Amino acid sequence: MKKRLIALLALATLVLGLGACGGNSAKIDKTDSKAEKGESKKITWAQGNSGNVLVSIAKDKGYFKELGLTIDEVPLDEGQLEAVTTGQVDIASNSGTWTPVQMIAAGDDMAIIGGFMLTGSMPIIAAEDAEWNGPESLLGSKYGDTISRYATLHELYEKGHDLEKEIEFVDISDDDEITAIQKGELDYAVIGTGKMYQVQNTKGIKIVDYCSDITPNYSCCRMVARDSWVKKNPETVKLLNEALIRAQAYFEANREKCVGLMAEQLGTDEEYVEAYMLNEHYRINPDTVKNIVMDNYKYMKAVGGIDQEDKNVKLEDRIYSDLYKEALDNAVEKYSDEDPEFYKNAVEFYEENNL
Repeated sequence: MKKRLIALLALATLVLGLGACGGNSAKIDKTDSKAEKGESKKITWAQGNSGNVLVSIAKDKGYFKELGLTIDEVPLDEGQLEAVTTGQVDIASNSGTWTPVQMIAAGDDMAIIGGFMLTGSMPIIAAEDAEWNGPESLLGSKYGDTISRYATLHELYEKGHDLEKEIEFVDISDDDEITAIQKGELDYAVIGTGKMYQVQNTKGIKIVDYCSDITPNYSCCRMVARDSWVKKNPETVKLLNEALIRAQAYFEANREKCVGLMAEQLGTDEEYVEAYMLNEHYRINPDTVKNIVMDNYKYMKAVGGIDQEDKNVKLEDRIYSDLYKEALDNAVEKYSDEDPEFYKNAVEFYEENNL
């Protein structure tokens, strides 16, 4: 999510979260698969408007149930992170990287326990007759975005450009950006994953690039929880990630099958889901990608994105890559026979992006 979240929506109006999808029942291993006694086995998850397909798969296939976990999703797009810190939900995974890192740096009770979208299906749009020569085209333009867009801007910064002086940033909603491009009031704009169907079906605009073509694996959305909750529930965190890793293996082998599952989960048309889920730029991965998050943090500090900083907090200590690695090791041991190549690649990916 690209806008800084500033409003907390009242969850009292959202008491009816989406129920679990029916799935394959599986026998629970009572010896080592459940969370430790006293840890929470019921998790409340903030559901963004494009959902989290890994959660949907893990519900549908019974992966959570097999590990003794119950996941209740609450439809909530704006205000996810505030809902996490206030304890109204336990986990959010559709709120980007910039704001969670900002909150951790400021000393808020927040931690990164994994990931969701490694890269979103996030296009850069322009008028049909516009030229595009890569990120350099943003220089001197009116750009529908903010300086927080690490994926499109960090290379320009590293080349010595003064982004605030050389780009006119216009911070408005995705819908308003699309209209502004049509009217010629903006030159370029980045649009969120959940608006992909609208982008594909709006006249007068075109996609000139994708964020993930400019910066592969830029860390779109991290999976976050309260740091205090993680410290109380480390085994739950590991089991959660174990189920999500297994769900990722299923997704990569059955992407088209997952469209219907997600459409049903969100109560929307399959065409809406297909628009982003079948796009090659929609890359999901529960890995913590610690190194990439730290590089985002470096960029944030350079461009003034850390306006408050608690010197007693170290970001690297709030990225629980160690718990994720334990989950990955367990998943490899239990499930690698299901898809050996996937699990081999998952281990290599972890080593490249966390060590």
